[in-house]
Amino acid sequence: MTRRPPVQVFLGTLLLVFGVVALLVQLDVITADLGQIAADWWPLVIVGVGVAALVTVPRAWAGPTLIIAVGVLFLLQTLDLVEFSVWEILWPVAIILVGLALLTRVGRASEDDDVVNSTVMWWGSERRTRSQKFRGGSLTALMGGIELDLRAADIVDRAEIAVFVMWAGVEIKVPPTWRVHVSGLPLLGGWEDKTTPPLDPNAPQLLVHVTAVMGGVEIKHGKTLDAPAR
Repeated sequence: MTRRPPVQVFLGTLLLVFGVVALLVQLDVITADLGQIAADWWPLVIVGVGVAALVTVPRAWAGPTLIIAVGVLFLLQTLDLVEFSVWEILWPVAIILVGLALLTRVGRASEDDDVVNSTVMWWGSERRTRSQKFRGGSLTALMGGIELDLRAADIVDRAEIAVFVMWAGVEIKVPPTWRVHVSGLPLLGGWEDKTTPPLDPNAPQLLVHVTAVMGGVEIKHGKTLDAPAR
């Protein structure tokens, strides 16, 4: 059985509950103002999307956490629990989250890294590794771009990369000897796997977990680079 994406499960459940309540109202079983309920609780959709994104790409937590924070702030406002404007504090919250993501990944990037992590906001990043024991990493791009070059790297059995993009783009270049499997959560965005599966069924496998919010991820081959001499 194919596993349904978390956001599909959440939105389906939310619509089911709302539909049941609406039916009970129409049958005069209960009394409720559906318009007011929708006006008060619609931010739960944003929170649910953020939670689903966090479940999909937990290692790229900065972006999903920002979505959850936005949903919570809107919910507090619609329920009249706060009096501030969400838009006035949204950008400081975004900067704080990106700052925390950067601080948790302090260290000098090397072309021999077995794990590659990158977080960008309003800028771009180019990363490359030649590690012959590449294990994966996480890429978070908010209104920016990341290019990850893995053409000279190699995998022992399997590696996993978590990618979160929001109004941004990520490009991953891999060698033609890898099997690539992409899955995730597209929200007005998506991904494109331009790779060709190798003939070897036991070839190293790269798993890419994507959450794309009005952004895109592209995985492709390129001219193979020579691995470093041992």
